[in-house]
Amino acid sequence: MNKVRSITATIYAAIYLRLSRDDQNGNTESMSIQNQRDMLISYCDERGWKIYDIYVDDGFTGTNFDRPDFQRMISDIKAGNINVVLTKDLSRLGRNYILTGQYTDFFFPEHGVRYLAVNDSYDSDKEDNDIAPFRNVLNEMFARDISRKVRSVRVTSAKQGKFMGSKPPYGYMKSSENKHQLIVDAPAAEVVRRLFREYLSGDSARNIAAKLNADGIDTPATYYFKQTGKRATQTNNCQRWGSSTIMQLLRNQVYIGHMVQGKRKVSSFKTKKRVFTGKDDWITVQNTHEPIIENADWEDAQRRLTKAKNFASNHTIKKSNSIDEVNLFSGIIRCADCGAAMVFNHRERKRKAAKSYYRCSRYVNNGSNACTAHSIETQALASVILQEIQNYARTVTQGETELFSKLLALSGENAENEAKMTEKTLHATESRISFIETAGKQLFEEKVNGNVPDAMFKKMMAEYQLEIEQLTEKVSELRKQIQDTRNSKADVQRWMNLVKECSTIKKLDRATAYQLIDCVSVKEQSDGYGVRTQKISVKYNYIGNLCLN
Repeated sequence: MNKVRSITATIYAAIYLRLSRDDQNGNTESMSIQNQRDMLISYCDERGWKIYDIYVDDGFTGTNFDRPDFQRMISDIKAGNINVVLTKDLSRLGRNYILTGQYTDFFFPEHGVRYLAVNDSYDSDKEDNDIAPFRNVLNEMFARDISRKVRSVRVTSAKQGKFMGSKPPYGYMKSSENKHQLIVDAPAAEVVRRLFREYLSGDSARNIAAKLNADGIDTPATYYFKQTGKRATQTNNCQRWGSSTIMQLLRNQVYIGHMVQGKRKVSSFKTKKRVFTGKDDWITVQNTHEPIIENADWEDAQRRLTKAKNFASNHTIKKSNSIDEVNLFSGIIRCADCGAAMVFNHRERKRKAAKSYYRCSRYVNNGSNACTAHSIETQALASVILQEIQNYARTVTQGETELFSKLLALSGENAENEAKMTEKTLHATESRISFIETAGKQLFEEKVNGNVPDAMFKKMMAEYQLEIEQLTEKVSELRKQIQDTRNSKADVQRWMNLVKECSTIKKLDRATAYQLIDCVSVKEQSDGYGVRTQKISVKYNYIGNLCLN
């Protein structure tokens, strides 16, 4: 049982003051915290009331009651320390008419608390308060209108390329002259360049994160709070890099100078809860600030991210090596017969040198009924591919102009073939979407006619909706692939520049392999005339499979 002092005894008043950012659009002077404080203290002094405490929420919205000092006041009321609450007007208590009414009509009376909104002449001890619910509705309408106007201004500003976030993306900071303009933050920008550089050299996001942690590099969250001097909350006080953080940074177009905003929105002006939006609702404005990453490098990173995503969704890989570092052909070698990934194996031998090799993951996971081993030694494979790369490097050096024309013709043919195959997949995907939409309409008609139970209708429509969302995303990816495969000229020149640098290398390393090679396909070994052979096919980045003879 709460111990509540009788209201006929000593008055212990709580003065509650609130001002939100939205309220500052109005008459700031009349609504200021100091103005509210002076008015209510004077009101209490004139009546001889003792002020138990003054509670201040400066910069907090009135659309919800999750405010620190308001909740502190509620705790003091529950403890029986307060029997009168004063605010300047009803809107200071809150702008959500349902929740405000719960406090004025239920919570305060249940705890023996008298509530006064001085400027609105509201006193819960009097019976002429019928207008109060209407005032609460009007206060909520005001908050809704302000929220709508603020949102409209933010959208307009975002479409103009102005940065509208509270916290700048890692690698940038707000200009001291214009808070809506991003400028490069040199120390953080160098970390961004590093992670792109290491990722493009073939390193995994997990390994990059581990190295950043080992080097004592602050995470984006830690760096931000150190730079601003603000205090991190428990939910955003992330002190260790993780692969998910690396992936988010790699996907962010802000690093090539583009502003992408509107990825989240407030679900309701009452709760301020933010929800993620679809890509169609994002606001993208290009070339709004200085880039940190070259556009070509960013495109390469996206190509690898897409390849890794598709690879992971189509293959189940059983890890069979215990070596920490990323092996030479990880993620780019596959079985030529079943298409599965080939996994790295490392075997220590007592009397002989250690041996490492690749085997078909489908064979490793499911046995000979699924596929054959396709086993190939790492060193032998590296040696063959290195020799091929060196040959191409010499060819480029000896006749660059002639080779460029030849590669451009070959790459154009390969690109056109790839584009046609992708277009077939695109048409099939779009046809499936049309089929589902038609099926959904027919299902709805059957539901209206009473031929389909409600539960079945909801289940099937949910499945249709999910499939359409997945197919729509696939359509977007396929269209991008078609465009990418036809950007031949720049791709050929880039490949030639990369391979030219390999003319003097003595050993194939991970960075070189990943920069040049899209995929290595390995056939099963075969015996012919007493000689065992194994066919290897290399598909290069930018230009595909090569045959220059």
